[in-house]
Amino acid sequence: MIYILLVIIATGGAFLTFRAFEKWGVDRFTAIVVNYGVASTLGWILAGGIPMMKNAYEMPLFLTTAIMGAVFLYLFNLMAKCTAELGVAVSSISSKLSLVIPVVIFLIIDPNDIITGLKALALVLALAAIVLSSLGNDSKHRSHSKWAFILPIIIFTGSGAIDLVFAWFSGPEFIPSSEYAMAFTSIPFTVAFILGAGIWFFQNGFSKIPDKKDLLAGLLLGVVNFGSLFFLLGAYGIPGIDKSVIIPVVNIGVVLFSTLSAVAIYKDRPSKVAWSGLAIGCLSIIILMIA
Repeated sequence: MIYILLVIIATGGAFLTFRAFEKWGVDRFTAIVVNYGVASTLGWILAGGIPMMKNAYEMPLFLTTAIMGAVFLYLFNLMAKCTAELGVAVSSISSKLSLVIPVVIFLIIDPNDIITGLKALALVLALAAIVLSSLGNDSKHRSHSKWAFILPIIIFTGSGAIDLVFAWFSGPEFIPSSEYAMAFTSIPFTVAFILGAGIWFFQNGFSKIPDKKDLLAGLLLGVVNFGSLFFLLGAYGIPGIDKSVIIPVVNIGVVLFSTLSAVAIYKDRPSKVAWSGLAIGCLSIIILMIA
């Protein structure tokens, strides 16, 4: 059970780190690029280094995971922006409730998985939670664009698509060992880093050196980001607990941990509407877990 606790802390820590960027005056994009460099490096080291890199290129899921890298870069930057403008609660719940997307897809394509009344209710509640947490967020004291409410919707959709890809390729026919699992996750990290570094140099040139605070913030985020994945793999290996149970438990924990931590650390004050959205979101995940 320690792995479940650690993945909740690490994943929630990523949202809290995003929030800290605002306070530290960190260049968001630079830190995110560094983050992917750190995460991919740690991943390849644990996967087995250069030999596994060669094997990864021949994996049937290489192209799909490479495309995911571009989505990672865009979505992570968007999460940081959403956290800064709308708060930790909105960003985390938008990301974590995205599990309803793969649930719906698999309900449609899997003849053995039947849509029940409870599952339908859970999906409706999840969407209501996104709307309520966005409308009643804790950002009244911050300035944000009038279109900021679109950010959690995009995060919800993008995170759901990523969850779907991971779920689709999670079987032993694609990932026969833990080394392949690490390689599977390192491919999008690497692509995101390469694309991000290229964009950074195009915008800033080769003469500019990233600020020390941006590098340190990226290092912290990269370790936390990788840790969330590493501990999740450990949680999946807990005997006697199905993945269908672990995922909702982790998602509930991340939403609660990140929101309550933001209240304690950053003195956030979510409105009653936001709290109700958070509660409804947790309820929807619980229903999905028992449905």
